[in-house]
Amino acid sequence: MTRLDPNLCVRRMVVLRGEHVAYDEKFHDGVNIVRGENSSGKSTVLNLIHYGLGGDVSEWSETARLCEQVMLEVRLSGKVVTLSRWLSEKSQESMDFFFGTYEESKRALRSQWNRFPYRRSQGKESFSQVLFRLLDIPEAANEDSGNITIHQVLRLLYADQLSPVDEIFAHEGFDNANIREAVGKLLCGAFDNELYINGLDTRAEEKRFAAISGELSSLYRALGQAGHDLTIGWIIEQRARNETERESVTAEISRLQRDASPESRNPTLEAQETAYESLVNSQQELASLRTDRDSLALAIVDSSSFIRSLDEKLVALKDASLVAQEVGLGHFSACPVCYSELAQAVEGHCALCKEPVDSEAVLERIGGLINETALQLRQSRLLQEGREESLAELASALTVTESEWQTAARRYSEVQRRPTNEQELRLSEMYKRLGYLERQDEDLTEKSKLIEIIDALSTQKRSLNDSLARLRNRNEQLVYSQQVRLKDAYHSISDNVRSLLSLDLARQDSFENPQKVDFSFSDNKITVDGHTYFSASSRAILRSAFFLGLHASSTQKEYFRHPRFVMLDTIEDKGMEATRSQNFQKLIVAVVEKSPTDCQVIFGTAMISPDLDTEEYVVGRSYTRERRSLNIGIGTN
Repeated sequence: MTRLDPNLCVRRMVVLRGEHVAYDEKFHDGVNIVRGENSSGKSTVLNLIHYGLGGDVSEWSETARLCEQVMLEVRLSGKVVTLSRWLSEKSQESMDFFFGTYEESKRALRSQWNRFPYRRSQGKESFSQVLFRLLDIPEAANEDSGNITIHQVLRLLYADQLSPVDEIFAHEGFDNANIREAVGKLLCGAFDNELYINGLDTRAEEKRFAAISGELSSLYRALGQAGHDLTIGWIIEQRARNETERESVTAEISRLQRDASPESRNPTLEAQETAYESLVNSQQELASLRTDRDSLALAIVDSSSFIRSLDEKLVALKDASLVAQEVGLGHFSACPVCYSELAQAVEGHCALCKEPVDSEAVLERIGGLINETALQLRQSRLLQEGREESLAELASALTVTESEWQTAARRYSEVQRRPTNEQELRLSEMYKRLGYLERQDEDLTEKSKLIEIIDALSTQKRSLNDSLARLRNRNEQLVYSQQVRLKDAYHSISDNVRSLLSLDLARQDSFENPQKVDFSFSDNKITVDGHTYFSASSRAILRSAFFLGLHASSTQKEYFRHPRFVMLDTIEDKGMEATRSQNFQKLIVAVVEKSPTDCQVIFGTAMISPDLDTEEYVVGRSYTRERRSLNIGIGTN
């Protein structure tokens, strides 16, 4: 059977109490039935799976509270990963990842595990981001909903017992209609990767555009008080005038010195020494800044090349994962280095190194490399941003230092031509004028920097405006196509739910021949032919049918971002009779068996249909109050 991604499959769950194994069962593709008497721990098993996948659990059973750790071996879009979370009374517990099977994880060193927090930060990804990347689910977010987490997604994948049966999503204390709408659209495929990335780019560039516009307005207001237009041409003209006047003043000083009496011509080298020391210091600082700038520019170029190689590596790894899944292991008839003919490879062994290998292990390694490369890419980009900021600061400092060096060089040259004498009081006015001209030069340098900044910002603003126009036009096209896709998705879900309701036992008039099923993710409601009031057991059936109908549509529509995984713990809520529950159980099996793609459904029941009580469908033993699902190692279980 083919597989549509994203695709999630739980393959094994182990629950630990210290070193003691309280639960260890393997799951399989397709239907998985957790069965047993009421209050024997079926819901606890499903809650532990939900928690192990990254969901929040507000209430634990007394037995579950005695356990310490839940470990899940899962297949995430073909990549086998072992997840581990510690059971804790506090919320937002972190998650550990091992790229391989549970058995391999038991032999692994702690350094081979990777821990990710519940919430993202600037320097660390959240485990939701890692899970989404491995599942190939885009990181959907907007200003209203914020970043979607795996917990929010699981609210549409797990129909639990504690949530109200007249609501779609699993109950949450601080719920948000925008988040519900965003999650629903995401799973229905309405968050295209390009639209998501363009949305992020648009918001980022809009912020940059607003910041640049504000900065330009401030600069224009500051420069507007000059009484004339400040341009590079005006700066050049003013500098030329200052240079002409400086030459004139210098010539006048030289003439006055020549005409001075011999008694007043007793020069001192103190001014020359001071000017020379200032010039040397400026030269050293200038040389140091240029060295730092050149070194940093080289590092940026080198890092850019490295980042491009990481991008290419990430694409290549994803391609390699796809090839490994669809084609399998490569076979070589000749050595790719020396082209010598290779001996026929033994089945299950590498054609080159002859070591035992299997396709699943290859996918595990590729999954680990994808995650490692993505983290390395993120860190490299953060470091590159820091280098670019430092380079901009160096460029600004270099401009100021070059101006100071030029001023020091002119001062030293002038002092050499005209030895200073403290007794030459007659020349003080000329020197004052010369100092004024130097200060004017410094002011012109500062204004020149501002004009350069304005020109650069104006260029950036025009570029951003053009980029925003392109992004908005593209986004409009994508939004339209997504609206068409969303309409098709909603229609498919509605048809699947309507079909399931029509196959329910004749207990609810509205379900016998429903014409239209409407639902709203934001309102968290489902209606059948406009009706919202049903018996308690029929509401449980309706909620279960919606989760199953959504799941069925995801197996029929390739564009869905639903991971083709669902857990149901509601098919026997609210006084459900055995025959009605068993009928719905058979509907679940029928949906899965008709599925054109790999999928997994896990549900709990105390009234399993005898036809389904076989190894093909059940997981583990049948639980009783005397022998509950969790064996905590205390007393009788």
